[in-house]
Amino acid sequence: MRSEEVRLGMRVRVRESYTDPEFQGAVGTIAAKWGSPDYVALDVLLDDGRSALFWHHQLEEYEEDSQRKA
Repeated sequence: MRSEEVRLGMRVRVRESYTDPEFQGAVGTIAAKWGSPDYVALDVLLDDGRSALFWHHQLEEYEEDSQRKA
């Protein structure tokens, strides 16, 4: 995900390449963004109730409709 694509309320998934296995593939909603518009950090409220901070490149957009069809 590119920094300029980020918007509050967007549904995202943590990339499988993320270094902490407990967050890999987790899905949530962007609640806040911090830092430079060119390189943002994102506060994500995960569906399991946890909240975590990620860099924009550690996430990908999550489209629920496409997941249901698969």
